[in-house]
Amino acid sequence: MSLVSQEPTHTSFPKRRTTAGIVIIGAGMAGSRFAIELARTQSNDDTARLPITLISKEPQVGYNRIMLSPVLSGESVFEETYLYELAEYEQLGITVLAGTSVDAIDTKQQCIELSDGQVLDYTELVLATGSQARVIPFANHDAKGVHVFRDIADVQVLTEYARQAKKGLVIGGGVLGLEAACALASQGADMTVVHVDSRVLNRQLDMPAAHLLQAELFSRSVKLEVLANTECITVNDQHEVNGLLLKDGRTLPADFIVMAVGVIPNMTLAQQSGLEVNRGILVDNFMHTSCPHVYAIGECVELDGELFGMVAPVNQQVDTLVSVLKAPRISSRKTANSDSRPHESENNWCPFISKPLSLKLKVSGIAAFSAGQIAFDDSEMAQVERIVYQQTSLNHYLCLYIKASKLIGTVLYGDVSESGFYSQLITDGSDISLIKEDLIFGEAYCNLEKIEAAEPKSALPSVAHLIGETS
Repeated sequence: MSLVSQEPTHTSFPKRRTTAGIVIIGAGMAGSRFAIELARTQSNDDTARLPITLISKEPQVGYNRIMLSPVLSGESVFEETYLYELAEYEQLGITVLAGTSVDAIDTKQQCIELSDGQVLDYTELVLATGSQARVIPFANHDAKGVHVFRDIADVQVLTEYARQAKKGLVIGGGVLGLEAACALASQGADMTVVHVDSRVLNRQLDMPAAHLLQAELFSRSVKLEVLANTECITVNDQHEVNGLLLKDGRTLPADFIVMAVGVIPNMTLAQQSGLEVNRGILVDNFMHTSCPHVYAIGECVELDGELFGMVAPVNQQVDTLVSVLKAPRISSRKTANSDSRPHESENNWCPFISKPLSLKLKVSGIAAFSAGQIAFDDSEMAQVERIVYQQTSLNHYLCLYIKASKLIGTVLYGDVSESGFYSQLITDGSDISLIKEDLIFGEAYCNLEKIEAAEPKSALPSVAHLIGETS
C-alpha cells in the first residue's frame, strides 16, 4: 500500500525540550504491549538502543478492556486486568507518563506538547490512540443516565446502578452489550437488551445458535427487545433518563441506558497533525503513516479500507512494528511515501497481512464460536450445504457450511473444542471431500492425511443433515 505524504505540520514549541526517543501515544492494549515487546527485543540486542516513552491519558496504564466485563459482574477486581506490572516497565527502562495527554504534534521538528506543558523530542512516534465508544445521537442522548461501557470509570458508575436495583436498557445486541447486560443483571439490575436485528449477535451466529443464546439470556433474567428501532430517549424535567421511545410507539421505562453500538477510531490528533486519515489513520503493511517517522497501530488505524477491533490483528500489528523499529536508526530511513529501493534492513521486517478472522465468544461464561461465511442470500444458499449436529440436553450446537467441497463457514455453541480444527480448514481452503462424511464429528474422526495426499476431486454426494439428541 502506498500512502501520499501530507505537508508536515509546524507548531512553535519552546526551545527547551526533553529527548524521549521512541514515543508511544496511548497505553491501552496495543500501546503498552508494543512498549514492552520492543523493550524486550532491544534488551537482547547489542546495538545501541533508543529510550522508550509511553504516554497514557488515563491514570491506569495498560489494562485489558476485555476483562472489564467480569469486573462489572463482580467476578474479578480491576487490579487483575493489568497486562503488565508497573515494575516491568521500570525494569525494561520504559518511561511511563500517566494521566497526561498530547495536545499537539509538530512532525517537522519531531516533537510533541503534553497537556502538562512538557515538550518531548521524538526519534520515532507511534500513535496507539485506540477508539472511543460510539454514541448514536438520538434526541436526549446527552441526558443524565446515558452511559457507555468503555473504561473503569464507566464500570464504577454502572455498578452503582446495579447495587440500587435500577432498571436499565442496553442498546446493542453485540458481544459488549450482552456482556454488560449479563453483568449488571447478576449484580441486581433489571436489564433489557434492545436490538435492531431479529436476533442478538447477528453478525457472529446463525439463527439456531442465536436462539440458544437468547434462551440462556432469559434464564439469567436478561430480557430482549429484538427488531426494536429507537425513536428517542425520554427524560423527566431534570433531563434525567426515564425511558426509550421506540418507532412502533412503545416506551420502555428505564433509570439508565447503556449504548453498546460499536467504536470509532481516535484519529483527531493525527488529523490535526496533517496525517492522512479516512475512517481511521491510514497506514501501510509496515504500520507507516503518511508522515516520516510516524507510525500507528491498533484500533485507530485503517489499512486497505479495513478497521481492526479484534485482539489478534492488533497483536500482529504490534509484532510488525517491533520488527520495523527494533533497529530504529536504520528503519527510520524508510518513509511512507518513499519510492527509493528498499534498505537491506527491510528484509527483516514482518509485514502485517490482514487474515480472515475466527471469533471465539465468551459471553458471561457462555461459549460460542464462528469462522468464515455464515450468512448467505437465497441464491448463495442454493449452492451451500449445511451439516448440523445438535445435542439438546447440553445446549451444544454445531453447523458446518460447505461449498464446492470446501468448508467455508462454521458456528459452534456450547462446546467449542473443535473450533481450531474447523477454523484451520477454512483458512487453508482445504478440499474436504474425502473426510466430509466424518467432518461433523471433529478432528479425531477425520484422516487428515487424505487431504494432504489426494489430488483435486469432484464433490462427493451430499450428506444428510444430522440433527437430534445423542447419548
